[in-house]
Amino acid sequence: MEVAWIDTPEEWRDFFLMCFLVAGLFAFFAIFVVTVVLGWASTSTVLRGRRMLKENVAPTLDSVRETSERVRGTVGFIGDNLVTPVVKVYGTVAGVRRFVSVLSRIIGSER
Repeated sequence: MEVAWIDTPEEWRDFFLMCFLVAGLFAFFAIFVVTVVLGWASTSTVLRGRRMLKENVAPTLDSVRETSERVRGTVGFIGDNLVTPVVKVYGTVAGVRRFVSVLSRIIGSER
């Protein structure tokens, strides 16, 4: 098979080398463009995600923090004003019961 300007095997070799060079150059530029587009898209997505987190999650975390501080204050108030007096009264009642129990044993053993 002969083409007018390709006569020898060396010229065929050179022709195919040039074809592969051009094809490789097109492939390189296509891959480069795809890489740049994907890099831009991923950077854009990450920045959008960070912005969304900053705008939505940060206020929610602040709200949760405020709520937990209120709950902590409420628990402290209830502990100081409700639970502590009840425990003191219950302790006193338990002490009086024990005293009466011991005193009844002592009086019962003397008879």
